[in-house]
Amino acid sequence: MRVEITARRVDISETLKQYIHKELNRLTKVFDRIIDVHVILEDAEAGQIRGELIVNVPGKTLTVEDKSRELTKTIDLVVEKMVRQLKKYKDKL
Repeated sequence: MRVEITARRVDISETLKQYIHKELNRLTKVFDRIIDVHVILEDAEAGQIRGELIVNVPGKTLTVEDKSRELTKTIDLVVEKMVRQLKKYKDKL
């Protein structure tokens, strides 16, 4: 699984990158045929951090987004949403 991280108007430390990779490993436990993942984090209005997660699987692209005041909470929220989407997709197969 290839992972790409994009930060817009947000500084991402090496520790946070490791945290993102650790959280994304949860996705492979749900569905092991993920091609690549694109994580987009950006500073939105009113101190909110907007997170978007784009996952490419065979035949489909799944996308989720969410907002929070903290980077780690935003990452947790989008990963949780993606886990639910991947479970639904896997059940359809």
